[in-house]
Amino acid sequence: MTTKTQIEIPRYRKAVSAVLRVLRLLLLVALVVAVGACSAWYLAQALEGDRMQAELDAQWENLSPPPHGQVIFEPGDIIGRIIIPKLGLDAVMVEMANVDDKENLNKGPAHIMDTALPGEEGNCVIAGHRTTYSRPFFALDSLTAGDDVILIDVFGDRHGYEVTQILIVEPDDVWVMDPTPQASVTLIACHPLFSASKRIVVKGDLATDCPGWQGDGREGDNL
Repeated sequence: MTTKTQIEIPRYRKAVSAVLRVLRLLLLVALVVAVGACSAWYLAQALEGDRMQAELDAQWENLSPPPHGQVIFEPGDIIGRIIIPKLGLDAVMVEMANVDDKENLNKGPAHIMDTALPGEEGNCVIAGHRTTYSRPFFALDSLTAGDDVILIDVFGDRHGYEVTQILIVEPDDVWVMDPTPQASVTLIACHPLFSASKRIVVKGDLATDCPGWQGDGREGDNL
């Protein structure tokens, strides 16, 4: 004889199974929405980064070199161009007020104010994003000692640097931006990809000759 308890157990199991199916469906929908929103956010940033870099390229092509001498740059000003052959990077650089100046950092590679300018004695510090906006330093960790970094200043002069070391440091290790007695360059970006827990730092010294790059620096020619 079938009892009431025996009848209710299968019904209970069916109800639980139905609830679990609904929960799984809701979690799947939430995951799809989250991935879609994240993808849309990155795409929007990439498009905005490309747009800003295109505007800077147009300004660079029409830039009239100032007379040689002391030039004062304000945040947002174009200060030159950076070319890293190994990365396929060729981008306009702007001036940024400090490491917290996200507005100008989002435009592309950005030179940190009060550090040496391209070719000058001292430490020329340049920051860039790895995974957002135009992602100029996406593959920065692929550089090795001996690789070339070329900086073109607003006068059209080219300055070649040779990579000497790659460091992984903490975000508060600001000593990497300290002045140096020789003309040097320091490239800084977040590390690892999609994280800001560390910083990757690429250091290089000014080479005697600018490595084999031809062009006047005004048209954005690649190697």
